Amino acid sequence: MKKITTLKKSLMVIGFIGWSLSGFAQAYKIDRNKVFFDREPIPHADARSFVDLGHGYAKDRNNVYHHGRILEFVDPATFRLKGRDNSHFHEEGDWHEHDRSPKGYYKTKFNVYYGDKKIDAMASSFKEIGDGYAKDAFNVFYYGKKIDGASASTFKYTGDGYAQDAFNAYYRGRKLD
Repeated sequence: MKKITTLKKSLMVIGFIGWSLSGFAQAYKIDRNKVFFDREPIPHADARSFVDLGHGYAKDRNNVYHHGRILEFVDPATFRLKGRDNSHFHEEGDWHEHDRSPKGYYKTKFNVYYGDKKIDAMASSFKEIGDGYAKDAFNVFYYGKKIDGASASTFKYTGDGYAQDAFNAYYRGRKLD
């Protein structure tokens, strides 16, 4: 009788541990310009603008997602999670939060990263300017990707996904004609 009770308790503990760890297995991934959640492709997700917000939420330029499913009637341009630093910029060593991997911009003394990928930016002059836009003395970036032809010296974020420099206007990192 004692062996059965011990066995039941052991199975319950193992089951609870497996259930609690299963949440860590679910994650958003981008591979070959396709977005996946828990190894299932997300149709129509825009890999270029896709951002994992943590806690099962993500967004791209068109939609907001929760556990890989589109949240209907939610505006991705204004969607934010409460209780988090929404700046996407974290000082050295302060990027883990509750997620397993870094999100947003991360700067060391000499290098700049977006997520876990090093970007071609000068750390000494690098700064985030809002809503995924960042710049250094020479280059402008949108969610870690360099915006070709943008003038860093005059580039500024104007709100709601729009930005401008002395020559062009941009919407979510893309030059407008």
